[in-house]
Amino acid sequence: MSASRFIRPDDPAWAKALASCKHDLYHLPAYAEVEGNWIGAEPIAFLYECDGQTMMLPLLERPTPAGVGTDAVTPYGYSPPVFSSSATEDFIAGALLSFQDTARDRGMVSTFIRLHPLLCSSLPSAQSNSELQWTEVERGSTVALPLEDEPEQWLKQVTKGHRLDIRKLERSGCKVVVNSDAAWAAFPGIYRATMERIGASPSYFYSDEYLREFRSRLGPRVHCAAVFDCEHEPLCASLFTNVGGLLQYHLSGTRANAARQAPTKLLLAHMRQWARENGVRYFHLGGGYGGGEDTLFQFKRRFGGAPLPFRTVSIVHDQEKFDAECAVWRSKTDEPLAGPAGFFPPYRAPVIANVEK
Repeated sequence: MSASRFIRPDDPAWAKALASCKHDLYHLPAYAEVEGNWIGAEPIAFLYECDGQTMMLPLLERPTPAGVGTDAVTPYGYSPPVFSSSATEDFIAGALLSFQDTARDRGMVSTFIRLHPLLCSSLPSAQSNSELQWTEVERGSTVALPLEDEPEQWLKQVTKGHRLDIRKLERSGCKVVVNSDAAWAAFPGIYRATMERIGASPSYFYSDEYLREFRSRLGPRVHCAAVFDCEHEPLCASLFTNVGGLLQYHLSGTRANAARQAPTKLLLAHMRQWARENGVRYFHLGGGYGGGEDTLFQFKRRFGGAPLPFRTVSIVHDQEKFDAECAVWRSKTDEPLAGPAGFFPPYRAPVIANVEK
């Protein structure tokens, strides 16, 4: 007997499902609520159960731009469906098909899923099942640091430039502080100034209210680390999350006048050791901007560790409504509509208005 339904964060079934599935911070009901408040979406999860097996997928749902239905995206980060350890290939295939159909019956037009390089890097059942209207796209790579080696052994795997900068920062008297009031106080200003400097999209300019809610709702699962110089001035600050032995490098910023010192190199070296001392199994640095193998990715890659594939899944639940939304988008611009490997859903891409000729 199988059962599928959508649930809200306050439903005890959400936490019960996660208790049987390996998961990350991005699957927690509190995180879905925080992210839903930030983007103006309803936090929900799809739950599928059959013969003692479970699938759970966190989502943020909102009306489509032209109002023909709703669409959904997984919460920011790596938030794929998670499955109980007993899940078989047949169960996974059935669960994915159930999600496709149940979402369509709910009125969803499309769904965009970010997969997890360590927990769920691909959905092979989606690729092999012709009944599923799913497109899996490789977006780039991420980096996870090895934790087995002692610091001096690990540093031999780090590029020479990174090693020299780490030692120079240590000699200058810089110190890394984790979870102090001073670190938490330094983070918002440094982070937002960094986002402004790099020209990040508005969704990355998290407000003080968002950051307070993030910290209070997720409690001991989130950590703030900062590098202070010998005069006790903060040079950089970063947020990390730790759920199920997975330490994630979540958000980060560096003061403009400290960028040449590259204090984040010392911060990440320190957090690798912190991870070893706190029973972490994986230290995931993530990838580049938007998943690309850009300068940010290369910066992380120079700490050692093998690159991991980062993939996304694009789903069309209702082709007729999807086409109607795309038609409205095309009526506003001369730009071509993105394909399944591009911006998804394409009707949410920023519009460049028609220009009279």
